[in-house]
Amino acid sequence: MEQLYDFFQRLTDMSDWPPRWYCGAWSKFHGWLYIASDLTIWLAYMAIPLALIRFIFIKKGVPLAGVFWLFGAFILLCGLTHLLDAMMFWYPAYRISALVRFLTGVVSILTVIALIRYFNEAVGLRTSQEYDRELSYRQLALQELTRSNEELQQFAYVASHDLQSPLKTIANYLTLLEAKYGHQLDPEAQRLVGVSTAAAERMRGLINDLLEFSSLGSNVALEKLNIKEIVDEILEEQQAEILATGATIDVGPLPTIMGHRTDVKQVFQNLITNGLKYRRQGVAPHLVIWATNEKDQYQFSVGDNGIGIDQQYFDRVFQLFQRLHSRNKYSGTGIGLATCKKVVTSYGGEIWLDSTVGIGTTFYFTIPKVIKTLHQYAEADTNAR
Repeated sequence: MEQLYDFFQRLTDMSDWPPRWYCGAWSKFHGWLYIASDLTIWLAYMAIPLALIRFIFIKKGVPLAGVFWLFGAFILLCGLTHLLDAMMFWYPAYRISALVRFLTGVVSILTVIALIRYFNEAVGLRTSQEYDRELSYRQLALQELTRSNEELQQFAYVASHDLQSPLKTIANYLTLLEAKYGHQLDPEAQRLVGVSTAAAERMRGLINDLLEFSSLGSNVALEKLNIKEIVDEILEEQQAEILATGATIDVGPLPTIMGHRTDVKQVFQNLITNGLKYRRQGVAPHLVIWATNEKDQYQFSVGDNGIGIDQQYFDRVFQLFQRLHSRNKYSGTGIGLATCKKVVTSYGGEIWLDSTVGIGTTFYFTIPKVIKTLHQYAEADTNAR
């Protein structure tokens, strides 16, 4: 310990040795060749870690960044030993040189350990050719997915219109039958006509909802949307229901986001109308609409004091055509929440709920501040070629 203490106490003391020029018989050529070589190596060693550091800062998310830092420190210390060797022709800093060499040895061992530790991970890193091959496969898959979506939307549009025509004919003839011969029909026949007419109208409503569902996300033009204005518009459209039920609605500060107006309005409209519809008997609906500004996204919430949803159905309610109640009690087609999920996920967000039966339900969903839709990826891919 005494020698260690003495070493560090006299770390910068150079009185124990003469400068290297005076150690042995150095010729000028030999000495300057040694100095020039050490300085050249030092400059090269300095350039390598600087290039590595610049690469790490510019190329975000570099794999095995810790190995890069260790390797850079190792090279830097190796270069420093050569610089000290050149300086000792004038300044015999042998203690500092010994300390730097010791640090170089420690860092070199750590670098070797890191390389061995991450060897399998490094072998698993893909080459540029592998990335190019995967990118080509993804581009083909993206093109095929886009084409399939377009065909599906076209099929849904044609099918829905082809189905609408006979349903409209059935509903019209039933109405005509009731108007012209209703007085001749007995009560049971009139009931059957009414049930058939209502079923035809429900089918038309279901087809219209399916058509809207299939077209969600097909619009690629995004614009700035004032969510407060959209919510106010929906509440104005629901005034009759709000007045009839005595509902109260609290609307907090809402942001302006990027999106497609029809898609985003569908989300809020479905959640608000659900809050008004699924109310407890004898209890006036109370809705709370709120938004939170997070780092990369906005989180919205629409809460109510309605009948609530059992936890076992939390995932089921977002599936297409899933209903938890009979049509006689609550109207609907079972597409509303599936529509909400499709819009939110197509924007890169998430949707979920928290609910207690008999107390109420709160739906949460997020919308990223920077939206990348499938169509935008396809457009960027096309422009990159």
